[in-house]
Amino acid sequence: MDLPDFDTLKALAITEPAQLDAILQQQLAQLMARADPEHKRRLLGVQFQIDCQRKLAKNNMDSCIRIISMMRESFDLMRSEMNHFTDQENNFIPAEKKNEGNIVLLSQPNTSRP
Repeated sequence: MDLPDFDTLKALAITEPAQLDAILQQQLAQLMARADPEHKRRLLGVQFQIDCQRKLAKNNMDSCIRIISMMRESFDLMRSEMNHFTDQENNFIPAEKKNEGNIVLLSQPNTSRP
């Protein structure tokens, strides 16, 4: 199903919010049907959390703020993990490089001995 244009969606939000919610549920069902099975469980979990926040919200604005807060928390966690990973990568010295500076050859070994 194609989405109606913005003005139609806006009018539905004002006059028929139940119909707008039905469109949302239909779009979500189509998205979940196309999702890769290995990601589907996680997507359903995230959608469950979003639905819970929408039900707990006092109004539409509160719902938006709650969902934005969830997204910000997720982003901050991802950024923290990326920073941690980058720090580990920068501090990693491969085993073959660890002793590289400690070996000093003063002369070539004499291999011509009888």
